[in-house]
Amino acid sequence: MDASVWVGAVFGLVGTGVGGGLSIWSSAMAQRQQAVRASEERQQVRASTAVEAALAELLEIQRDARRAGPLDEARQQLLHERVLHVQVLMQRVPDAALRTRVREHTLFMPLAPPDDTRTSQERRVDIMLLCADAIACLGAYLRTEPLPPPAERLQTLRSLWPFDDIDPDGNTVMYEADS
Repeated sequence: MDASVWVGAVFGLVGTGVGGGLSIWSSAMAQRQQAVRASEERQQVRASTAVEAALAELLEIQRDARRAGPLDEARQQLLHERVLHVQVLMQRVPDAALRTRVREHTLFMPLAPPDDTRTSQERRVDIMLLCADAIACLGAYLRTEPLPPPAERLQTLRSLWPFDDIDPDGNTVMYEADS
């Protein structure tokens, strides 16, 4: 046999091996990327589901705040439970700015700052305002829009609290003032 036949056969085998190897590598990379995309899609579905459930809770909090009458023990307990549920749901949302904003708003709903002079009616209006802003933020997230700017009244409400910043990782301690 001629040397050119051997060289051709070797190049053919090497080409087949390289082609097969590249084919296997590209298949593995495609599968890896599909797995990453599938994971991201599952995370997005979980986040959207959590946001929708948080929206429902916030709408219920807002509806309850619209009802006349003082915030009695039963209504206060229900508010605490709903706030807790929203807090848990927000842990599934990957947007840190949204998590922080909704977390702050829900923390302010059931609590009264020290030396709070607001009437129960003013507190109810503030709860509705906090809900409205949180609802607007969650809606913007679902529509993939930027968060809306906070209302000026929210800054005034925020200034009632005796600390400058709420830690986004949950290391801020808040307590209810003694009655």
